[in-house]
Amino acid sequence: MITLIKQELYKLLHKNGTYIGLACIFCFQIALAILSKVYPGFMSADAAFGTGFAGSSIAVFVMIAATASIIAMEFQYGTVRQLLYRKYYRSQVFISKIIVVILHALVLYVLQFVMALLLKFALFPSIDLGASAGHGRTVLSALAISNVADFISLLLLLSVVLLLSTLFKSNAAAITSGYIGYFVMSMASSLLMLLISHWEWVKWNPFTMMLLGNQILNPTMSSVTHLSTPIMFWGSIAYTVVFSFLAYALFRKRSV
Repeated sequence: MITLIKQELYKLLHKNGTYIGLACIFCFQIALAILSKVYPGFMSADAAFGTGFAGSSIAVFVMIAATASIIAMEFQYGTVRQLLYRKYYRSQVFISKIIVVILHALVLYVLQFVMALLLKFALFPSIDLGASAGHGRTVLSALAISNVADFISLLLLLSVVLLLSTLFKSNAAAITSGYIGYFVMSMASSLLMLLISHWEWVKWNPFTMMLLGNQILNPTMSSVTHLSTPIMFWGSIAYTVVFSFLAYALFRKRSV
């Protein structure tokens, strides 16, 4: 298993897309920070920093592409045969890929968080990290908590992307389906509020769990989602496990 993880990390670190994705995150953060600095009417410094200069949002798109590719490319180019014809089980191959996806996402989130802090100190020294951001949180802790919640929601999204990627033989098709799935989930989350108000049982669907980050920033949303924040957290974990298991079931049955 350790050997498989090392191989997956080696492939990740030697892909141009890995560094292009990271560069896109940094460039977008820098661009948004400069726009907020030069045109405060476009977005205030506090609001821009509160989103981490949108670093986590761009990281979502990068991770969708990376996750969709990690399995689809193996089948597209037939390299999965080399792994399965050796001493490794499909479960080991699949788990190693999941571990690398989680590590990749974790590194991206840490790096974009650090970049947000660097941009704050470089361009917005007047922002007080210890100032109150409401709900008993400081500006810094609010950003950190928001990133953790977004990361949990990202894992749920990536488990769905992983499931979709096992259905396609083409890398491009897998990535496209991942993006479409993301936008569908985003739009569905917006419509949920109306449905939950009419049928409370709807609150248990996975789309509601995607609102975890929003509810952590605004705890009053619990009156709309009808779920407490801890329940949404564990619900996200549970759905992530379920979708990952389904992805493994399809991966196990897929012919090579």
